[in-house]
Amino acid sequence: MAHAALHFAIGLTAGMAVQAPRLKQAWTQGKDVAPTVLRWLVVSWSLGIGAIVPSLLRYAGVPEGFCNGWWMNLFLFHPLINQFGPHGTIIGAVAFVIGFTFQYALILAAIARLPHQEA
Repeated sequence: MAHAALHFAIGLTAGMAVQAPRLKQAWTQGKDVAPTVLRWLVVSWSLGIGAIVPSLLRYAGVPEGFCNGWWMNLFLFHPLINQFGPHGTIIGAVAFVIGFTFQYALILAAIARLPHQEA
């Protein structure tokens, strides 16, 4: 079984990838990127949380057979990823830190491109 951090990182990355074209379009056209960045963050974190739903159910005491059922592939292929082995603690943590750092850097870049007001 893969670690929940790995599943969360996969969801976070999937969300960032889904919204990346819209973010790039707003960024290159010189539009206000705040709503697009907000949407990008909400989608990525929502998919990250959605990807760990089977793990949360397992921790809540739901039977293992239910949490590893084929229907749980709805949550970003959770059981399929678990078949690869009991790894993912370090990989998941590193991927999460990279994703979070990328989001933080993009937010700082969006703030830096705001027009500066003279005092």
